[in-house]
Amino acid sequence: MSTVRVETPGLIDLIPDAVTACLPFASRAFDDLRRVSRDGPGVTRPSYGDNEQAASKVIADAGREQGFEVDYDSAGNLYVTLPGRDRSAPAVVMGSHLDSVPVGGNYDGAAGIVAGLTVMSAIAHMNVQPPQDMRTMGIRGEESVWFGTAYLGSGLALGLLPLDRLDDLTRIDSGRTLAQHIDDLGFDSTALRSDPPYLSAANVAEYYELHIEQGPILVAKDIPVAVATGIRGNARYPFARCRGNYDHAAAVPRDMRRDTVLATADLVMQLDRFWHEIEADGSQDSVFTVGKFYTDPEVHGMTVVPGEVSFTLNFGTTRTEDIKHFHDRVRDEVRRIEDARRVSFELGEAVGTDPKPLDSGVRESLRAACQALSEDDFEMATVGHDAAMFIRAGIPSGMVLIRNANGSHNPDEAMEIDDFGIGCRIMMTAMAQRGLL
Repeated sequence: MSTVRVETPGLIDLIPDAVTACLPFASRAFDDLRRVSRDGPGVTRPSYGDNEQAASKVIADAGREQGFEVDYDSAGNLYVTLPGRDRSAPAVVMGSHLDSVPVGGNYDGAAGIVAGLTVMSAIAHMNVQPPQDMRTMGIRGEESVWFGTAYLGSGLALGLLPLDRLDDLTRIDSGRTLAQHIDDLGFDSTALRSDPPYLSAANVAEYYELHIEQGPILVAKDIPVAVATGIRGNARYPFARCRGNYDHAAAVPRDMRRDTVLATADLVMQLDRFWHEIEADGSQDSVFTVGKFYTDPEVHGMTVVPGEVSFTLNFGTTRTEDIKHFHDRVRDEVRRIEDARRVSFELGEAVGTDPKPLDSGVRESLRAACQALSEDDFEMATVGHDAAMFIRAGIPSGMVLIRNANGSHNPDEAMEIDDFGIGCRIMMTAMAQRGLL
């Protein structure tokens, strides 16, 4: 899709009021999503489960209420479509994921789907028929907590999830395979094994995803929205261990110990130093976390030198070279510490993803839209989202992040509907500038 902007000042001037007129519709959709998936103080929408299906029905019913077309692919992804003038032209797709983490918040994922419906409703409110179809996608199975793998629905729609995963992946709470869950909901895992991908760069012109920020940056800066620069890649060691020797804490001198806590702490602090070094070198979009660090509760004690530690390493960045440097630093520090402290590390399988920069033309249009609407054109990196799969498929993609208090993956997500409206206006304005409206 060309990044040449089309000057349509009259149309662009109508966008703010059109979105405002549709915000009550968006609020009702959020309320209905919460109602069908409430779980104590939060919501739970398991991937390919009943509550995710109920959420899909809420979105489908809301789309039909607006007069839009509704259909599904064989993987159960939902599509709500505002027809364009040329039905054969590649569509503009907006969306995000239907599922949630256990007892999570109501806006993670859902905000992007409701934003797509709101944008389409605002277009219809302006009595505009876009040149191509506009589609809102309710995507299945983005959260990795349920099947141990993220991006299931988008991966299946785009032909990027290996088909053997249909039978290999089982849901953590049911023990049933992904294929069984797809079929249980009335969709067709058999067709997924033989039919071509439902979506591709041939039938999708661009992809837009609005998502709550899942950290504190926008709240701290008092900015309602940001344009995402890219999706961080990561390098992860989910099953690392350090082995040494259990000894009596009062009887063994320092130079004879094989203390795994001090050895692992040494490794962690060296990797923290690496984080500081690459930030000083210009990598301001990197993050490093040790999410698990523990001794064996059946053996450990205050007077016991710890002989084994289990831990995880999780490094994220927008620069591909930093991932390689992280792996190199881990290996170098492990060798040094093993020699110095007489322990052994078992790092286990290293897993991860490459960074995914978002399309520069779409990003520039979103920034220009912020400026046109007198909003800060602040940019920042973001975490993993379904947009990463669209990027992998060669589809130009952009993301708008919305201020959200209290973090994410918890019941206290606190996106304001006015901030949501700003995000919708920015997406619409960018589309108008790009000749998509």
